[in-house]
Amino acid sequence: MLYSRYLLFALVCCFSYLYGSGQKLVQPRIHVRTEVHQDRVLLRWVASDAKSWQLLNKYGVKLERLTVARDGVLLDKPEVALLAEQLRPMESDRLKELVDRYPMGAVIAQAIFGESFEVSLGDSPISKAIALDEERQQRYLFALYAADLCFPVAKEVGWGFEDVKLQSGERYLYRVSSLVPKKELAIEGGAAFVVVGDTERLPQPMELSAQFGPAGAYLSWDYNRLSSLYPAYWIERSEDGVSFSRISELPITRMSDTDKNPHAPITYLDSIPYRKTYYYRVAGVTPLGTQGAYSATVSGIAYPAVKSAPQIEGYHFDLHGGARIQWSFATEEEDLIEGFRILRSRDDKLYLPLDSVPATQRMYTIAEVTGYPYYRLQAKVKRGMPLTSSQVLIQPIDSIPPSVPEGLKATIDSLGWVHLSWQAGQEGDLHGYRLYRAETEGEEFIPITSEAIIGTSYIDSVRLDNLNVEVYYALTSLDRHYNQSEMSRPIVVRKPACIPPAAPLIVETKATEEGNSIRWEAGRDKFLEGFLLTRTEQNDSLNRKSWLIEDATAVSYKDKEVEAGKTYIYQMTAYTANKLYSPPSPAVKLLSRRASTKTRDISFTAELHPDGIALKWRAPKQGVISVTLYKVDASGKMGIYRENLLQEGELIDTEVAQGKKNEYMLVVKVRGNKPISIRKEVQL
Repeated sequence: MLYSRYLLFALVCCFSYLYGSGQKLVQPRIHVRTEVHQDRVLLRWVASDAKSWQLLNKYGVKLERLTVARDGVLLDKPEVALLAEQLRPMESDRLKELVDRYPMGAVIAQAIFGESFEVSLGDSPISKAIALDEERQQRYLFALYAADLCFPVAKEVGWGFEDVKLQSGERYLYRVSSLVPKKELAIEGGAAFVVVGDTERLPQPMELSAQFGPAGAYLSWDYNRLSSLYPAYWIERSEDGVSFSRISELPITRMSDTDKNPHAPITYLDSIPYRKTYYYRVAGVTPLGTQGAYSATVSGIAYPAVKSAPQIEGYHFDLHGGARIQWSFATEEEDLIEGFRILRSRDDKLYLPLDSVPATQRMYTIAEVTGYPYYRLQAKVKRGMPLTSSQVLIQPIDSIPPSVPEGLKATIDSLGWVHLSWQAGQEGDLHGYRLYRAETEGEEFIPITSEAIIGTSYIDSVRLDNLNVEVYYALTSLDRHYNQSEMSRPIVVRKPACIPPAAPLIVETKATEEGNSIRWEAGRDKFLEGFLLTRTEQNDSLNRKSWLIEDATAVSYKDKEVEAGKTYIYQMTAYTANKLYSPPSPAVKLLSRRASTKTRDISFTAELHPDGIALKWRAPKQGVISVTLYKVDASGKMGIYRENLLQEGELIDTEVAQGKKNEYMLVVKVRGNKPISIRKEVQL
């Protein structure tokens, strides 16, 4: 019997939403779920893993109903009714009919009876074994997901049942038992308790929203909070908000990566005609095929993307200092925008809104263009991002520059900060100033800033550690039409003297178990910022390490990153705030002290734990070469249990000997010392 593999491309990333993480259970078992209706009880069951599923398909299950209470009274002995002696998948004409009617039925039939689910991993025996297991796993997952969306076929293949012989006031326990021989696999049966008439109202989906754009209607709603109840949803659409119809033959489910984003909403994009209102609602579908309550209704209109942007075609000045601008825009797209926004800017960077006009307008009069020479036109799109025209410079004719600025003066401090100031100009259309600098006399002046300086002061910084002892400044004025004045008379600023600090002197060194202590003395330089301590190994000049000590008052430092018994060479350099460095101090050699590691410096414990014996250890942080754990085996010999361990850690030994003495030994090798060993034993 051949079946279509219809829709398998979508199912590969889905799991059964009915039974959660059954694969994580150690004991194979059968999971059961029920739904209580007014006149019937619906049941669905499934194995917890692929192997159990395959065996249950072969041998089947037995279904029993136990009446445990009647009219509120608990029965002394439950009344057992055999609903089905054996339920398992079998090929039949009825199954063929259902497969033709339900697309997901074809997936179930293919997973059970199909010749192959191809998983290619190579030709080696191990690869073939893995491939067979992967194929069985895929059949299992595909079948579970498809059964969640097709209860009629699930019943036909023996994975579900519909009990219609109910008695009001009774309480039942449905029991599904495995018919798989225990010598092949012991599968724990499943059960579910129901109360006749105790029906529950299925909730409506939450947070349904719709965004309408050129691609259509983009729907999304909360999936996570109802995922245990609804694995899929029906989407219905209406043109009048009253008569709704489904938009797909199959319910919709979430296909996103739930491991990376478990709270991601479920989404769907529906392509619809433009410029017409559509209404949407969704309803959840349970794994037993029951449809829940409808969500709230959302509506909207999809508009096509606006293809053209407004274009400013020209402008004309009037006699009152204003200007009239004209622009073009496609008439057939006027209904896609809310209108136009006039934008203006002083510097062609930051544009601010001036006014808004209707979508049918193509002309606007600017009352006064003084101060804002740049203009753009922006179309406010109803659905999407606004579209903006190219900028246009609207500037009245004005070729008269402002007067040359006066009163330029400057002071410089010892850190190279230059404080400049000047007198304000008197022109009414004055916009700002441009400040220029040259490093040497006769050199071309270069502007310091790319934008005009608003105000009459500026703080510049210059380097004090170069050969130039002077720096030159000049100033120009700018009006609102960016006419620039002649350059002012340059001023000269002399840099302060630049003398590096004196070299510090290392006056004392001392080797301790905690590290090498260095003490020094330095001159009293008011610009002193800190020190740079460098260290090299006597026999390895390339092994160099430095420490930046950002404290001008510091007189000592302890180097804790040393190895016992090594000779190090230390030098000290002082530096100022403007990064002037002194010559290095005379080199000083120091032999680091050998650490005397003792047994008390190492801790090792062995204690009983519910899962075995908990072993904990801690070794010194400095000078440790290796940490190894030994254990006495069954023959009584001490052998390596774990090696290359961290200096501090813990583990649990689950392979312990009951009723015997379990012996362990921790061996720590420390540089410059003999190996240290500690023995522990635990009697069970």
